[in-house]
Amino acid sequence: MKTVEKISWNEDELFNYVKAGNKDAFEQLYRNHSVGIYCNLRKMTKNDALAKELLQDVFIKVWEKKAVLNPKKPFRFYLFRIAQNSVTDFYRRVRRDNHMIENLRLLTSEITHQPIESVIAGEEEELMLKAMEALPPQRKKIFILCKLEGKSYEEVSGLLGISTSTIGDHIVKGTKYIRKQLIKAGDILLFLGF
Repeated sequence: MKTVEKISWNEDELFNYVKAGNKDAFEQLYRNHSVGIYCNLRKMTKNDALAKELLQDVFIKVWEKKAVLNPKKPFRFYLFRIAQNSVTDFYRRVRRDNHMIENLRLLTSEITHQPIESVIAGEEEELMLKAMEALPPQRKKIFILCKLEGKSYEEVSGLLGISTSTIGDHIVKGTKYIRKQLIKAGDILLFLGF
């Protein structure tokens, strides 16, 4: 195992060596700035484990973007900016995750007869409507009446002249199909931040 030699570069040299892909310089960058960035992340998140995880993300992003670093700005500027953006992105993903999980819970619920259009908006609505269009005609009609218009199984049964158990079967199969289409398209993973 190679022992890392502690070289003492000034900030300009360190910057140039990291930009060129020098791993020893990157390790020095980490040693020089990780404690300060961690403390900043800890203040922003109020969570030790999350701050440690985001700290690793910050330095991974620096390494990945090393070729586009601007030598006219100090490393500290980049690190704190990336840290701030990482926290913002994390909380944005959490909000999206919670919103999508709630929408999926409502969509897959077999016992609710509440309209779901009020909780699904924008891209999510577009994705769901696209998947719904692919349902067989009868299933699509039943799904729209129950899930989008909020009609009860009994009301739909009366309108279409079919049993409530058939209505329930169509809703279950329609919901499974729509969920499968969303997952298959990968769009659900985008919303969940994977």
